[in-house]
Amino acid sequence: MKKYSVSVLILSCFLLLQSCDESFINLAPISSANVNSFYKSDQDFETAIVGVYDVFQSVNSTMWTEYLEFRGDTYTHTQYGYQEISNNTFTPNTTATMWNAMYRMINYSNAILSRTESITFNDETVKKKVTGEALFFRAYAYFALARIFGDVPLVTREVSGAEALQIGKSPLRDVYAQIVEDLTQSKELLPATIGTSQQGRVSKYAAAGILARVYITMSGYPLKENRWKEAKPLLEEIMNSGHFVFSPSYKDIFRFENEINDEIVLSAKFRSGGIGESTQYQRQFNAQYTQNPPIIEPGAYESYEAGDIRREANIALQFTNLQGSVISGQNNAKFAYGYDLASGESGMDFPLLRFTDVMLMYAEALSESDAAVVPESILLLNQVRDRAGLPELVPANIPDMMTFRQVVQRERRSELMFECVRWFDLVRTETAVEALRATGKNANENWLLFPLPQSEIDKMGGLLQQNPGY
Repeated sequence: MKKYSVSVLILSCFLLLQSCDESFINLAPISSANVNSFYKSDQDFETAIVGVYDVFQSVNSTMWTEYLEFRGDTYTHTQYGYQEISNNTFTPNTTATMWNAMYRMINYSNAILSRTESITFNDETVKKKVTGEALFFRAYAYFALARIFGDVPLVTREVSGAEALQIGKSPLRDVYAQIVEDLTQSKELLPATIGTSQQGRVSKYAAAGILARVYITMSGYPLKENRWKEAKPLLEEIMNSGHFVFSPSYKDIFRFENEINDEIVLSAKFRSGGIGESTQYQRQFNAQYTQNPPIIEPGAYESYEAGDIRREANIALQFTNLQGSVISGQNNAKFAYGYDLASGESGMDFPLLRFTDVMLMYAEALSESDAAVVPESILLLNQVRDRAGLPELVPANIPDMMTFRQVVQRERRSELMFECVRWFDLVRTETAVEALRATGKNANENWLLFPLPQSEIDKMGGLLQQNPGY
């Protein structure tokens, strides 16, 4: 990792517009700035943190979804660049884009965190918020790196290029310890509510939800630390906050005109119109908008129970392309894409944590904490199933934790399909290899991590070791 200068940071940032009727996503590029006076005022830190949001947005435009959806048992693709992810046939630097983006998020966050204590803020609320956001994004990036690559270099301060070349991998437990520390602090600093003009910024509940997901991940493969009891109160806090609602309609959650709704705890914000704030999700995952669509894996549609309204809401059996032709074939129908014909872009926000996911994680945490199936877990699962038009689960039919875990994972797959959680669920529950083999792939445990970019290994002179199998 190299040290990013303040001037590079400024030029990569976007300045938040002050108009009260504009949302946080309406960002304008900075063409010039006085570097010598940067990091002197509250607004300088606001500008810098928006640069971190910009990286977060770019990662979630398509990169995150490509990595996670093409990796598991939901999608495959005929285009070679995506086949690398699906078939584990990576060229040396396929993963460099993800690696570099996450470390850019970390570097930008470190630059902010290294200066917040040495500057006198006019408004302590701004200091708390910006510090909380920087901690959140540093943790978010390391959480992504840890799940994708395993052991990675852990850097929590600004370093020079020469110093960076001397930093090898840190053990996975150390990386997770830093993630937990950052998110715990972030949760205490971030605001509970986000104003209309600031939509897209993270709240304390986003930090709590991601921290709960971290503890749940640590409880599974590969760490197996049993942190369920620490996840439980975080999820309870979100559920009891009064800020989020279990939507009565599954399909309505994903309508474009309803993208800011009370189901959403955390999302990546986008706008179409040729202004550099769009997502290309629809071109990657919806055959209606592309001539080279991905293929939904055999078994995805069939994984739904009969009568589950989420099946047709998520997977259409035919679609009308942009030329007006009706095409037969399975297609991702989940999201209303906000597609703009003029620019060929989508302005659809992408949900990264929903209230229903919180409920499902809580159901899982309740029983895992007690090492026994508890009635409240079944009640929560039945609430989700009722919205899906499915009959209630009968406790007598879930006699042990093995059965309960299978029921929970099936429910998570049905509810959260196409939302980038399936692959990590498969890994933490040690069912990824089995699921991949069911799609015809010759998978083994080496597939559970992605390869490090060869360019990073080369520049480090052997200090970074490649993951097994690559």
